[in-house]
Amino acid sequence: MRSPDREPALTARGLTKRFPAVLAVDAVDFDVFPGEIVALLGANGAGKSTMIQVLAGVHPFGSYEGHVRLAGADYRPRSVAEAEAAGVALVPQEIHIVPEMSVAANLHLHSQPRRLGLIDHQRLLADARRALLGFGLDLDVRAPMGTLDLATQQLVIIVRALSKKARVLILDEPTAALTDDEVQRLFDRLRSLRALGVGIVFVSHRLAEVFGISDRIVVMRDGRVCGDYATDRTTREEVVSRIVGGSAQAAVTSTDRGRALGGSALRVSRLTVHDVARPDRLRVEDLSFDLARGEILGLFGLLGAGCNEAALAIYGAWGGASTGRVEVQGRAVTVASPIDAIAGGIGLMAQDRRDGLLPEHSILENVLIASVKSWSRRGLVEWARFRQRAMELARRLNIKAASIDAPIGALSGGNQQKVQIARWLASAVNVLLLLDPTRGVDVGTRAEITRVWRGLAAQGYGLLLVSSDAAELVEVCDRALVLRHGRLCAQLAGAKLNEEALLHEAAGV
Repeated sequence: MRSPDREPALTARGLTKRFPAVLAVDAVDFDVFPGEIVALLGANGAGKSTMIQVLAGVHPFGSYEGHVRLAGADYRPRSVAEAEAAGVALVPQEIHIVPEMSVAANLHLHSQPRRLGLIDHQRLLADARRALLGFGLDLDVRAPMGTLDLATQQLVIIVRALSKKARVLILDEPTAALTDDEVQRLFDRLRSLRALGVGIVFVSHRLAEVFGISDRIVVMRDGRVCGDYATDRTTREEVVSRIVGGSAQAAVTSTDRGRALGGSALRVSRLTVHDVARPDRLRVEDLSFDLARGEILGLFGLLGAGCNEAALAIYGAWGGASTGRVEVQGRAVTVASPIDAIAGGIGLMAQDRRDGLLPEHSILENVLIASVKSWSRRGLVEWARFRQRAMELARRLNIKAASIDAPIGALSGGNQQKVQIARWLASAVNVLLLLDPTRGVDVGTRAEITRVWRGLAAQGYGLLLVSSDAAELVEVCDRALVLRHGRLCAQLAGAKLNEEALLHEAAGV
């Protein structure tokens, strides 16, 4: 816990980080004490990700202004490896792996055990198994990291950070892809580290978790710290008000389930999805459902239930075999690839933004990518007309950027998600598959995106929302399907659609 007579584990004074045309962090003072969990909150674009990247060596010493001290000594890392060597470990929101390398090798990047100057492979495998089992993960440590799903990759990266003897541990949205059981295991480990005197910075948009795990809450807005609270002396409403810069009520909305529904937007019949590495194993078995025009339908399940696999197969993006029938607005569609899906009227927002966006390209180009043909005449894109449409969508979605020609890689996570929305609004699709679309998105931006979903539903779009957040499904959806072990086990609507029921059905208890 924080104590005024103890030296901070890490101290930043006057921390300032600039990018071209953007002042991301503006003269921030920040402390984390030994044995303290500090929750760092703020809207997308508030500067929190940039600040923790400076602290973790992602932005090297010399690229920012201000002073940072670690355990009372000057701290000037020029790389992530130097930061880790000094005792600061980061679990980033957008995890970075080497897909072709094994789980064990990814777990020991930059820290392979050696013997006589060579990598000790037997010890590497044994240490990896021990670290993963300590977190409750029974994985084949020889398997390529790229064969794991996103949530399991996230767990491996978390274990990698937890296994380092860090003085300060920084976690950026670590629970976004985890199940409730995995979140609790992570929190148990964080509490153990806190008891050992480790200072922990916890970045999250999930306020229930923040109030359940943190000792102190620091809020950033527009690159500055605008609030610093002892967790047990503040309220959710006060924190949300600081985050959004106004009334908390503006960011807390409830769904309107009174929309009139039309005919079938998407009908899926007997969908079966096979595992990529083991074709004899079924990830989804005999799934059938009907999504109406104007409906927001949820798809929920625990890790490994098959929700993401089902959506990817419908979109033609699953790497393994799949069978079944897909109809869009009553017309059968053969989907062998995302190109087929888009041509048939189906769009998808990826769970991992990096899978759906081209970071080196502009906002304009990322919006255009799914609808080049419809905005072209005689093989040439009508740039003037499309630019006007893209600017209109950017204003409508409140995308925060200097211009639509700005590289998308420079945007915050929430604004990147909005660009994905703009892409599909500019296209001719009428069914949207949404895979954890608000993962890593702040309270205010989530409310904005939710209003967009409802607006699209009111226009007759059919939306399938795959989310690991039961509360989000209850808030947004008209109806929810629950998968367990790849099979449909429940359909919930009305008063029966609540968090307890979703979790009960998903767990089979």
